[in-house]
Amino acid sequence: MENTPQQQLDLIAQMIKTAQRRFYDDSPFYIIWGSAVMIASLIQYVLLLNHNEYNAIGWAILIPTATLLQLVFIRKQQKKATSKTHIEQVLNHMWFAFGISLFIVLINANKLQLNTYPVVLCLYAISTYISGSALKISAFIVGSIICWIAAAIAFFVSFETQLLLLAAGVLFAYLIPGILLRKLEKEAA
Repeated sequence: MENTPQQQLDLIAQMIKTAQRRFYDDSPFYIIWGSAVMIASLIQYVLLLNHNEYNAIGWAILIPTATLLQLVFIRKQQKKATSKTHIEQVLNHMWFAFGISLFIVLINANKLQLNTYPVVLCLYAISTYISGSALKISAFIVGSIICWIAAAIAFFVSFETQLLLLAAGVLFAYLIPGILLRKLEKEAA
């Protein structure tokens, strides 16, 4: 028996809704990483202004902490894992590709020098734009646009100013959408 075009559209809409509901479970990741990167950026900015030689201390503490928290949340999610929709699988692959790309950019930061954070902002923008578009979550799309604007500006400013642009980028692309997702998750429960 063949589905009508309307039934096929309804099925696609249902898959998107299911993926959105499960995507709400990922809100802690956005809150953790948005907070960690924003705070580390601001700490380094303040310490650089004060000529502190340990200006990268925020990164050294917050990024490993965020990684450990993410592993704890992944472990919890795996315990209650269900089958994933096609959209969820594609987004998981996209985020995996984002992580590998980010890792490559960051380990080569000494070669990229002042271009590192503009490239990182572009990676943030791409990943949040794809997620927001796939799941029809406008907060991610708006955040990605802000990241692209910040990236374009970051190519022309000092490192210190890039830290502020990075903090603003993750605020709008990760932290605010993560908080909104968390709110939607509680309302859906």
